[in-house]
Amino acid sequence: MSSRALRKLQNDEELLESLLKTSGSKEASPAAAKTATPKVNMFALMNDEDADECLEDGEDEIDGDSCYDKQVEQVEVQLPTKSQRKKMKKNKKRGKKTNSREIEQNDAKNDIEENELDEIIQQFRKKDVQKYGLQDEEISDEFHTAYESEDDEIARAVTMGDLIGDSGFSNFPRKGLRSYQRFFNADFKKLDPHYEFKLLFGDLSTKSLEDIDSMTTSHVSPQQLKQLQRMKRLIKNWGGKDHRSVPNGPGSSAHRLQFTKVREDWLPTPRGELALKALTLNDLREWQMWQRPRDWKDVIDEDIQEMKKSIAFYKFEPLSPDVNRKAMTEFYLSTILHPDHEALIHLISSKYPYHVPALLQVALILIRQGDRSNTNGLLQRALFVFDRALKSGIQFNSLSCQLPYIYFYNRQFYFAIFRYVLALAQRGAVATASEWCKVLWSLSPLEDPLGCRYFIDHYLLLNNDYQYLIDLSKSALVTSYKQWCTLGLALSAVLSYLRVGLPEEARKALRNSFNLHINSYSMMFIEKLSGDPSLTAGAELKITSSELIETKAYMARFATVWSKPEEITFLRDEMASLYKIIREGKADFMQVSVAECHDCDGENPLFIKGMPVNLLRFAILSEEPSVMGSLPPQIWEDNEVYEFDVLPPTPTSKESIEVLETVKNFIEEKELITHEMERMQDEEILNQVRQMSLEQFLEENPNAGVE
Repeated sequence: MSSRALRKLQNDEELLESLLKTSGSKEASPAAAKTATPKVNMFALMNDEDADECLEDGEDEIDGDSCYDKQVEQVEVQLPTKSQRKKMKKNKKRGKKTNSREIEQNDAKNDIEENELDEIIQQFRKKDVQKYGLQDEEISDEFHTAYESEDDEIARAVTMGDLIGDSGFSNFPRKGLRSYQRFFNADFKKLDPHYEFKLLFGDLSTKSLEDIDSMTTSHVSPQQLKQLQRMKRLIKNWGGKDHRSVPNGPGSSAHRLQFTKVREDWLPTPRGELALKALTLNDLREWQMWQRPRDWKDVIDEDIQEMKKSIAFYKFEPLSPDVNRKAMTEFYLSTILHPDHEALIHLISSKYPYHVPALLQVALILIRQGDRSNTNGLLQRALFVFDRALKSGIQFNSLSCQLPYIYFYNRQFYFAIFRYVLALAQRGAVATASEWCKVLWSLSPLEDPLGCRYFIDHYLLLNNDYQYLIDLSKSALVTSYKQWCTLGLALSAVLSYLRVGLPEEARKALRNSFNLHINSYSMMFIEKLSGDPSLTAGAELKITSSELIETKAYMARFATVWSKPEEITFLRDEMASLYKIIREGKADFMQVSVAECHDCDGENPLFIKGMPVNLLRFAILSEEPSVMGSLPPQIWEDNEVYEFDVLPPTPTSKESIEVLETVKNFIEEKELITHEMERMQDEEILNQVRQMSLEQFLEENPNAGVE
């Protein structure tokens, strides 16, 4: 809005106020009935936010006025007076130097101001939690309010549902996910780590960010870079000024990338590798019949009709099946039949640069070899393949795009995000990593195939997102089932209350989750808090396999989040007091740990040997030695644990065998046999050459074999 328009608006408001006063109408607004206030210069209320947003968006005009005009108006308000200008000029002529004492005083003053600012932030956080976090209207309708008694909280913990007997999530509120969109990502801008770095280091210029975007993600020779530049000129709409435009086929308009940017060392291609296809009613029926083998078909059909009203389901599939089949066959040969790292690297560097399984596999190989310089670029290229296939208007809010886990390339998108989260955390971009965790969770919030509930709290705590964790701990996404109220989410709520200065609420949260995780808490109490083993009464010895895996996973990152001595002391003292109350019989703490059903295999595909399959996938993908060592040996012996597809879904009936997609669905058996025959012929020829060489050597050296 221009200065002229602002002045006109101010005059109109003054005129309206005078008319209201003279008319004495009863319909006047409460603001007009108040006593006269001093006139406020509307231009003085303008701050730098509008100008900053204008510059960040790269726009030259907003509402017909340039960003430059906005800044000029702000400067006009802040011009110094005549006496101030004289004083400034006088100080400049003197060349006054600040001595060391003044510097120390200024430093001390700055420290005091920073402490005061921290206290102010802490007070605001506490007020926000008291005002919003403890009175969630959507949650109180179906569960509980923050003011219920402790006995009610214990009863609620006992009556939580159990997923082992409910693969259809019937305990989740009927109003569904629409009420919980706030827990997922709704802003693609937050998925770019450069956005986080710009918030942390505000002095980054636009030119510097453009230089970063134009950098290569791998080592490329100048000659190769020149060749790529020539190819880029031949492919219309490749990259663009903001590195976010790509073609989607010959003659088609440019596709706008949402969360990735085209890099200089990426091979320009006229079309993508994958397409995003909406699932039909029959597809959804087959998916649900696999997931709920014990439910009636009529009930499943009714649920599908209800889901289709609010949720859009998709699957990624190859855009060119023949090319994908050839690439997948070579990948399968180099990964499963005859592992060859060099062949895999050659596959993505020359033949198929956008083959997602190969990109993820090579990235994992480089990490294990200690080469992390090229890993981030490979992960970004894999995400680029999916970004190129996304339809415009899609958001990761749990409603606009859900990806059932039974489809192979859907699973590849899950794995790409998971590994990218780990890479972001290692770079220090914890806020971006937490946003990507929300994206990963939104793709299938109820099934949660990779177990986001077991690790999302870690990144949210590192990002100081306490309000989110407090609200989440009371939502139906956590309180519907015992398996959903994970150890990490339970303790993150306790720590969040402590961080915002609400110790009483922290005690309630710990007491509320104590029944569900008493075995895990006992193990932590002894190993991490140096507590008295006599207080636990051997509860840590009753821990189940899934509880042990979950506890090991949390203890591996315990020191990172529980970093303050006073917080550790609080947790140890509160646990000790709870154990003493139990021993004295002053409170009825019932053990509600989740039981393991070893006879449920085939009835519920979300469990293996009574253990949540998403917990097992997370444990394997984390590659934490202590966590992987706690996995039962049967998991490795009885299941497929490929690195590119960890614990894929298993059939629950004969009909579901054809529904589930695996890597073998994309392999040409004839080509596989041909490759195998050629390899055997090559090995036979090599053996003959070796045998001939050996015979020739013995003829030339007859005494070589004599001792």
